[in-house]
Amino acid sequence: MMMTVGRKRLSRQETQAQTRESLIEAARKLFVERGFGGTSLRDIAEEAGYSQGAFYSNFTCKEAVLLELLKRHVAVEDSQLDAIVGNENSAIDQILLELETRFEALKEKKDWSILAVELQLHALRSPTFAESYACFWREHEQRVATLIGRMFARLRKAPPARTEQLAIGFIALVNGLVVQESVSSPARLAPTLTMFLRAIIAAGTNASDDSPEAGA
Repeated sequence: MMMTVGRKRLSRQETQAQTRESLIEAARKLFVERGFGGTSLRDIAEEAGYSQGAFYSNFTCKEAVLLELLKRHVAVEDSQLDAIVGNENSAIDQILLELETRFEALKEKKDWSILAVELQLHALRSPTFAESYACFWREHEQRVATLIGRMFARLRKAPPARTEQLAIGFIALVNGLVVQESVSSPARLAPTLTMFLRAIIAAGTNASDDSPEAGA
C-alpha cells in the first residue's frame, strides 16, 4: 500500500512572508517595465495574484514597495563594492580596475537609478514619506563613505574632504550619469566614475602613522 506524504502546511507567518515576496517581485517587474508612475497599486496586486487588501496587509503604499526594492538593490551593490575594496590581496590599481568593471555593469541596471531619482522627487512632494526615505538614503551614503575611507586608509592618505561629502558627490554622479546615458549614446559612466575616484585619491595628502585615516 502506497502512502502519500502531504505537503507541509505553511504557518500564518510563512504565508504572509510568501505573499509579501510575491508582491515585491511583481512590483519589481512592473516598475522596470512601466516605470514607477505607470504602475498602480492595483497593477501590483493583480500581477502577484492577490487582492488590494492583501497589498495593504503588507505595505502602506506603493512607495513603500519601491523603497523596499531599492533597499535590497542598494545593499547588494554596496556589498559587492565592499568585497572589491576590502580585498587586501589587491593593490589600489587593481581595485580601481575592478571597480571600473563593476561600474560598466551599472549601465545594464539603469532602471534602478531612474527609479531612485523618481523616489527622490516623490520624497520632495510627500513630507510623510520623506522621513523614511531620508533614513534609508543616509545609511546608503554612510556605507559608501566608509568604503571611500577604506581606500584612503589602504593608501595611508587623508581624503581631501570629509568622506561623507565625497560619498554624496559620488552617488549623485552615479545616478546622474546613468540617467544621462539612457538618453545619449556615448559611454561615460565607468570612465567618469573611475576618473572621479582617481582625482580624489590624487588630491589626498599623506597621512602620518598616528592619524585616524592611517589606522582606519
